[in-house]
Amino acid sequence: MVSYEKVTTPSYKLTTEERQGYLYAKMTSERDSFETTMAAVMEVAGICTARKTTRLLVDHDMPGQLSTLDVYKMAAQLPKLFHGVDVAFVIHRSEVPDNPQFLENVARNLGATGRLFPTVEEAEAWLLAH
Repeated sequence: MVSYEKVTTPSYKLTTEERQGYLYAKMTSERDSFETTMAAVMEVAGICTARKTTRLLVDHDMPGQLSTLDVYKMAAQLPKLFHGVDVAFVIHRSEVPDNPQFLENVARNLGATGRLFPTVEEAEAWLLAH
């Protein structure tokens, strides 16, 4: 018996814009999931590599909640994906489990250079001063 598995691509919209001193990336989706966010993050990482980006502002606007394990798995990959890139993350409309700084703490403990911010303005100020 032959079985088939339907493979679906996570649905998200990614827009990037070169801004003064950094690359801006806006991620949107109707619903957040590990697969959706990781697909968008990996696409942004590829863009950063191709453009030799050293500063990135990620504006994540996907409602929903990821599990603590999913947040950990994602954070653990960020240092490799964004090696040599200062990353400012803004996460909107998310119910982060337990500790909202968990993503930042795990990523930084594993060698990432980045921070989590409540607003794009604060993220931009840090990124340009860093």
